[in-house]
Amino acid sequence: MNDFPYLLVRAVRGLGTVLDVALALNVQPSQVRRWIAGVELPPSERLGEYKACLEALCTGRRAA
Repeated sequence: MNDFPYLLVRAVRGLGTVLDVALALNVQPSQVRRWIAGVELPPSERLGEYKACLEALCTGRRAA
């Protein structure tokens, strides 16, 4: 199971807006919406980095 969309939703709920998550990941808000909808996933070489950032956002820690 791919938990990436779930992490995105948790981060959006925690931060308040898709824009906040997009800024944290340095991507466009429309890209975040496509990932949440499952239309596409980020490149596999960046997936680990994005997951780490989202997990940090969801737990209140700062990503490095």
